[in-house]
Amino acid sequence: MQMDGMSGMQRGVPNLKAVEASSRIKTITYCHDTFKVTTVDGKAHDFWERNLRFKTDSSQEGPEKDAPAIVNAGMMGDRASVIFSSPEEISRFITRQC
Repeated sequence: MQMDGMSGMQRGVPNLKAVEASSRIKTITYCHDTFKVTTVDGKAHDFWERNLRFKTDSSQEGPEKDAPAIVNAGMMGDRASVIFSSPEEISRFITRQC
């Protein structure tokens, strides 16, 4: 499958460098089977571990380094994807905290 030349909106993903504070991640904690995602605007959202996906986007529309973004992935608001600029950021960003 070739995806060269596709812009972010054609791929169904917004420009993650320009997302609002409600979509920029401040912290991610993990306790038992739940991830708590806190956004830059101070709101916290809990996701069951199977409903939160971790992805990367190194394209021009991807997030800045160490500034992951969250995008909805389900119609009911119970699923989301956190998108990082590189795979190395994923484990550094998530802390185990109960």
